[in-house]
Parts: sequence; C-alpha cells; structure tokens
Amino acid sequence: MKILLVVFLVTFIGGLVLAVLAMLHGVEHTRRNRSRAPSPFFNLPALAAFAIGFGAAGYPLASRTRLPAWAILLIAIATGALAISGMITLLAQWALRGDSTGSAGDEIQGELAVVTRDITPGAPGEISYQRSGRELRVRAQALTAKPLAAGVEVVIDRIENGIAFVEEWSVVEQRI
Repeated sequence: MKILLVVFLVTFIGGLVLAVLAMLHGVEHTRRNRSRAPSPFFNLPALAAFAIGFGAAGYPLASRTRLPAWAILLIAIATGALAISGMITLLAQWALRGDSTGSAGDEIQGELAVVTRDITPGAPGEISYQRSGRELRVRAQALTAKPLAAGVEVVIDRIENGIAFVEEWSVVEQRI
C-alpha cells in the first residue's frame, strides 16, 4: 500500500507541474504541426487533468481507507477520467474554439511582415506575413511619409478596412 501512496503522490505532483507548463507555454508549445488546430483530446492540459484527478482521489483513499488496492485504483482511474472529460469539454467548447472571442486586429499588432509591392505616400502597397502556417498578403500603407521598397521588413501596427498600417522594422528596432 505504501507504493500506491507514492504513485498517487508523484502522479498528482506531476499533473500540477504539467498544468503549470500548460499555463506558461499554452497548448501550442508542444505541438509539432502548428498549422492545424490543437486536439482537445491529446494535449498537455488534458493529461494534467487526468494526473491531478487520479492522484487527488487515489492518495486520500489509499492513506485513509481500508479499501482493497484494486478498488482504490478503479476509483482513482474513474476520477481521472472524469477530470479529463471535463478538461476536454472545456477545451473543445471554449479554449480551442478559434477566433470567436478575440479580435484578429488585436492579435496582428506587432507582427513582422515583408513589403511585397512598394509602399509610397500617395498609394498603398502590399505586405505579406505568416499566420497559422499560411502566407497572407494584404494592402499596406506606411505610418510615416517615407516610401518603403519591396523586400523591406516592416512591423504591422494595425489593420483598418483591409489596409495594414506598417512601420519599418529598423525604426521599431531602434526604439526597443
């Protein structure tokens, strides 16, 4: 029974560590293919939820009751399964839903892009940038009166009415 206590305690602490890692780095950090949405089933928060539920239910049962080991394991596994199903539901319904809660304009601020068609004070040009593994092109206008040639790296300040307002990266870099 002592080994069971250690297993439950190590699993619980490991689950807490995984949960903290998921909070610090997010679900995206551990994924190889970032062009697709993360799976609500196989990810760090779901694994952490199972480990925490398994350890949190198993340790008190193993230390405070006289239930047989198989019953304690069964209850701990069921509690872990309940915790993981709650996490999967949370991730599928809320966290991994997509861009429905946030504004794309807020997320784009500070993105690095490249001028693909010259930007002059009189006429907007075009920039390209990477988003979710895809290259996107959008019309662009400089924040300053200085013309920007194709190939120059710029930083996106905002997008309004389909036009990105950009500033040259070397200027932004000097301010940093």
